[in-house]
Amino acid sequence: MYEQSEETVTRYVGFVGDHRWDLAITTSTHFYGKTLVLNIQNGRFGIVGKDDLEEEKLHLLMQTFAIDDEAQAEELREFLLGNL
Repeated sequence: MYEQSEETVTRYVGFVGDHRWDLAITTSTHFYGKTLVLNIQNGRFGIVGKDDLEEEKLHLLMQTFAIDDEAQAEELREFLLGNL
């Protein structure tokens, strides 16, 4: 077991493409270079790195954030590629 405290940076981002997104993006050293991304609308979150955003891994993004539509997942992927 562990308990750890650290200073983090959290950005709250809302944007509209073909879909509306409200995200909390938390940067921490705890996740070995990956970022904690929370979809505020549905409470789903994941620890995401640039390597997780490769096109062939789109299904993982869909599963993590409970997205049913590939176009919606692609919109999130493109945003995160430029903002992690």
